Amino acid sequence: MGLNFISFIAAIGIALSGISIHRRGGRDAATRLLLIVDAFSFAYALLHALGTSQIDVNHAALLRAGFACLAIAAGFLLAYGLYFPTRMGRFALPLAILSIVGSGGAAYLVAQGFDFIALARQMPDRIFVTTGRLFYPLVDIVAAVGALSGLLQVLRVFSRKAERITRQRATLAALSVVLSAVGTWALIRLVPERSGVRRSFALLPLAPFASALLSAYTHSLSRVFDWRENGRRLLSYLILGLLFGLPASGVTALLIILGSVYPIVPIVGSPLVFIVAFRSARRFSERSLSRLGSSREYREELESALAHIDLAKGRDAVLAELHEELSDSLGFKDLTVLIEDDEGVLKTVYAPGGGQASLPRDAELREHLERSGLTVLMRSEAVAAPIHENFRSELVTLLDNLKAEALIFAKEGRRIIGIFALGARSSGADYTDYDYDTFRAIYGKLFVFAFYLKNVARESILYTVDRELALSDQVIRFALEKVDKVESPTADVAWMTRSTRRLGGDFVDFVRLSKERSFFVLGDVSGKGLSASMNMLVLKSMIRTFLRVERDFTGLVQRVNLFIKENLPKGSFFAGVFGYFDFARGLCYFINCGVPAMFLYVPSFDAFVEIQGEGRVLGFVRDVTPYLKPRKLAIPAGSALIVSTDGVLDSENIRGERFGKDRLRASARARLDKSAREIADGVLDDLLTFTDKRQEDDLTLLAMKFHARSAP
Repeated sequence: MGLNFISFIAAIGIALSGISIHRRGGRDAATRLLLIVDAFSFAYALLHALGTSQIDVNHAALLRAGFACLAIAAGFLLAYGLYFPTRMGRFALPLAILSIVGSGGAAYLVAQGFDFIALARQMPDRIFVTTGRLFYPLVDIVAAVGALSGLLQVLRVFSRKAERITRQRATLAALSVVLSAVGTWALIRLVPERSGVRRSFALLPLAPFASALLSAYTHSLSRVFDWRENGRRLLSYLILGLLFGLPASGVTALLIILGSVYPIVPIVGSPLVFIVAFRSARRFSERSLSRLGSSREYREELESALAHIDLAKGRDAVLAELHEELSDSLGFKDLTVLIEDDEGVLKTVYAPGGGQASLPRDAELREHLERSGLTVLMRSEAVAAPIHENFRSELVTLLDNLKAEALIFAKEGRRIIGIFALGARSSGADYTDYDYDTFRAIYGKLFVFAFYLKNVARESILYTVDRELALSDQVIRFALEKVDKVESPTADVAWMTRSTRRLGGDFVDFVRLSKERSFFVLGDVSGKGLSASMNMLVLKSMIRTFLRVERDFTGLVQRVNLFIKENLPKGSFFAGVFGYFDFARGLCYFINCGVPAMFLYVPSFDAFVEIQGEGRVLGFVRDVTPYLKPRKLAIPAGSALIVSTDGVLDSENIRGERFGKDRLRASARARLDKSAREIADGVLDDLLTFTDKRQEDDLTLLAMKFHARSAP
């Protein structure tokens, strides 16, 4: 088979690259031309592989057909150079047609004439190829056409002002063209022929293969990358390879040699060598290469600074401090903030740099941004990403009006309630992938500010005497009003939440899935005061958002855990329970995440049974999935369910005695003949009587009674 397997691999790689470009959704002329180039390059690689294979075929005919496909690909490649990254004026279409027609003529000469490849004959270990007088001239012409295509791309974007992402894409596209055209030419022209055997023939499809891979990457590129930073990373990898990779390879080779005498040596020794080399390289990288491998890292400092902004200071002070913290970390001057008003219009509420814009509720651009699911949009993505193809000019205009290079969208579900527009850096540098990841990491904190500005920071409220309590009233009222009603005739549901100073992180939420199915969550977000209330609202909103897209119960809880870990202030946690009721079947599925009290009254036992088991509090580890234990609970008619947070159990009287689980059970049992509302209120009355009306922590309790289904 020889080296011709390389041609088969190249054909597969070219096909996958074309599929990748197609799946990204670009439908402009340049993308269609590139897909045609990939199609003919794939045909060339496949025919070349068959033509150099040692099977009984007409090798000369297959090779001529393959080179004919390559000639056509060169014509479309030149047309691609006329259209990417931007169209070359009014002459683009006639020149593209001319190049394609010319390539068709060259392909005809290649496919029909013995003057290109006169003979290809199978030998015991290789294919003997005799070329004709047109072979080298046509190869030179094809290479020249490819080089011209790359030159047109580079000159067109660098001869006038263009976005940096456009320049980077044009540079990479030109490089991909050169790889295909000049690479093929070099393998033919620069590798000498010996005794009529061209060993480089088997390697020829590698050039269009490399070109296809780079083209696919170019069309996927929608964010500017820093050449210097990537160069530093490449240098760091090279250093690690030289210091640890090569020695490890040498030792492994030695072990393999010893394996001819002692077979167990390479089996045991090779993994040990790999582990030692890997750990040594990682330790060396962390100590010596951390500065070389990346630019200044500011993410943790920024997250901490945003978490410590006091929302009780008022809207103007909060926005000014937010601007200061963001600009100090990112090095920009302009910040523009848009917040949704009562009519659903996104309006500018903060713009010291003069940026101004608005987006009505029914604006097509806003609908597109909400449909896309994006929370961060860079200017480079607006210019280059295929998803924005139909709204490119509107997006660029919006960015220009806001004097922005990046937009961060605060979303409640899919609805945008706020936009944070970050201006250009003072240094003139672009935002990089590290900045993009940072924007996503601080999204949760910016959502808190957007929610605060939309729902809390009203001018009429800012002048009240007790501002913090007034703010919290709106927060708690909003949380209580957004709970879906349980409509099943078999369930009677009630709950109570009572916060110290009306400020806290406890909440109960029901989400109606159908008449007989409801999802619920009850728990306590760590913290006190307004900060805890805001974190509670953010988490409550995100749980509802996750519930729309996540169908796996455990996966939903893990998403919530990751959101707490990455987006809420450092050290935040959530202790509670997630549940799903199927009232028609009398079942409840739940995952306890640190709620301390869950009791089910079972009529057959005439007693409350403790059912919560062990639970892992969310927010401490990144992956909590191994610790989650979903449970299934049967809830027969006549049952009653009581769930409470630790505030109820840990409340103490003047003698230091805890209210505890026994008193909670006794208080609920004494009211089993009453409604769920009366049970919840009665337990609260007993608790306040026990503590002499003193409350030191947030109190939350859920009471549910389950009835038999009435006969139809």
